[in-house]
Amino acid sequence: MPGGTCHALQCFSLGLEPRVDYALIQDDWPEPGHAGRPTRPGSGQTMFLIGFPWMASGGGVLANPPTPTRRKTIGGRRGVTFRESNMMDIYRSITDRILKQLEAGQIPWRKTWSTGMPKSLTTGKEYRGLNIVVFATVGFASRYWITYRRAQRLGGHVRKGEKAMPVIYWKWRTAEDIEKLRQKTGKETFAPCVPFLSSVFNLDQVEGIARPDDDIQHRKNSRLELAENVFAIMPHKPEIAHATIAAPAYSRLHDRITLPNLSQFESADEYYATLFHELAHSTGHPRRLNRFADSEGDRIEKYSFEELVAEFAAAFLCAFAGISNPVSEALQASYIEGWARVFRQDNRILIRAAAAAQRAADYIRGKVVVDEQFQAAA
Repeated sequence: MPGGTCHALQCFSLGLEPRVDYALIQDDWPEPGHAGRPTRPGSGQTMFLIGFPWMASGGGVLANPPTPTRRKTIGGRRGVTFRESNMMDIYRSITDRILKQLEAGQIPWRKTWSTGMPKSLTTGKEYRGLNIVVFATVGFASRYWITYRRAQRLGGHVRKGEKAMPVIYWKWRTAEDIEKLRQKTGKETFAPCVPFLSSVFNLDQVEGIARPDDDIQHRKNSRLELAENVFAIMPHKPEIAHATIAAPAYSRLHDRITLPNLSQFESADEYYATLFHELAHSTGHPRRLNRFADSEGDRIEKYSFEELVAEFAAAFLCAFAGISNPVSEALQASYIEGWARVFRQDNRILIRAAAAAQRAADYIRGKVVVDEQFQAAA
């Protein structure tokens, strides 16, 4: 098994994927109430970013975060980490926020990001995975997010009364770190990563900072070109067929996507959103990411998980291209209630599915390298 794979499996339930280039925050660290700073890139310990939905009061102070425990961190620094028992609080917090959106008749992952994927203003890198879903629960026009301190350094300021969205930094422990912990505690197993809380504000909440040139809406004609390019870039595509059918489908047996004819869709956006959904399903095939082999639970649980992966991955790809991801009024009520029921039964599914969906979207965009030996054997 390649180095790091075991760590990837251990952290999968946290919504992490170490082989994916998560957005990095290099210069900023939590504001009031946090003493630590992240390890900077190049030190051998990468900080990963994933969003969580606790709202904060102005100035970056979290209003009701899960109870932290202060402890000495790797490298002699101090910071705030979570007890493992509080991970369930995180799952519940995320699920509760999404459920509130669904109960209000809103489907956050189907938001149309007309300016493209949300980005860190500090690094210029796109946020990923669950961040995208969580950021979609608030209605800002800007794609950029920034910490309170960074805004001040750039000569701007967060408007009084604005509320922050938290993010989590994940610091990966080295083999040496884990060995030291074994010697110190006598335990044999440890989480391979340590979470740290921070909070960010949307650029719409900030004054005195100029918007980047790409913080504008996609041109109407460019979004379809981007969507077509996404499909063109995907490696090892499944077979694509069109027919006069009522519903699209992906066949694992034949590795084939069958779509209704383009004339049957209400718009080109709806066509590409559907194509992205089915392409996401196809990434689970053994000749791609082999996700189907790792699925857990009974038949219904596997189906729910896979559908949510495809929903999220399609949403991420639509966000990248600026494609609208519509839901017809006829489907919306049953669709919302169906997912609300799934989330109430399993509050961990959101994080797990978002991580798998990000990897699927990355594969489709040509950003994931799959072991050639594994691919040849599939």
